Amino acid sequence: MSNKIGFPSEYLIISVENKFIIKMVGGLLKASLLLTLVIENTVRGQSDTSGPVFIQEPPNNVDFSNTTGTKIICQSRGVPLPNITWTKSNGEPIFTVPGLRQVMENGNLILPPFRASDYKQEVHAQTYRCIAQNELGKIQSRDVHVRAVAIQSYRVVVDEEQVILGNEVLLKCDIPSFEADFVTVVNWVDSEGLTISVNTNYDGKYVVLPSGELQIRNVSAEDGFKTYKCRTKHRLTGETKLSATAGRLVITEPIGGTKPKFSLETKTLTISRASSKTLALLCTVNKNHNSNGL
Repeated sequence: MSNKIGFPSEYLIISVENKFIIKMVGGLLKASLLLTLVIENTVRGQSDTSGPVFIQEPPNNVDFSNTTGTKIICQSRGVPLPNITWTKSNGEPIFTVPGLRQVMENGNLILPPFRASDYKQEVHAQTYRCIAQNELGKIQSRDVHVRAVAIQSYRVVVDEEQVILGNEVLLKCDIPSFEADFVTVVNWVDSEGLTISVNTNYDGKYVVLPSGELQIRNVSAEDGFKTYKCRTKHRLTGETKLSATAGRLVITEPIGGTKPKFSLETKTLTISRASSKTLALLCTVNKNHNSNGL
């Protein structure tokens, strides 16, 4: 008789790991034979190899300041371990540029802090891709749009606003255009020490809108004795600062009576806002009361 794999029945088959030991046995064990047969485990071999897959893919946009620099992480897994390289969007390989760009062996791309005078467009305003490759395949990341910003000194101001008693008014935090993409309003502070933060409750007297303006409703005579400053934060450096000037309300008494009218006289208005930011649509109406309530 033979067993299932074709050896005579007087053979004892012992499985050890992926090796089968075939040992001849007899009645008195007068003779013995040791034979090792190595059988490849095909199924297991297939499961031990895999193509590259991103563990952490770089983001689509990377903005950073020349004072902080940045690290762009690209991590991949696979068997064998994928090799990670970086290219431009056109497929041209990139390499280390001393002091400006480091392509690390672990797959990360380092753009260290630099002097504004050392700005290099092909390094600091470039579109990169991360490539992960092993013997089973190759994958590439989304385009990584890198933009370095040379930080400049900037000044934020708040001007005075005129308003009729009992109406509402918007105080604006004026941010220089060259920093507008990176500086946002985090809160407002009045001269009495009250901090008014950005919130989603639009029913109070003071509201900080998503765009950063301070809306003051139902203006009273007391509001004219206060001043207001905005506090901003630079998202690349983390620097916060109060506005250099404080805004105030110039309040006038209503004279006579007029019908309510919209503050915006335009018939059409286009408002642009990034998809990741909240948009507030205002319906601001000026009203002028007299003794007859008109």
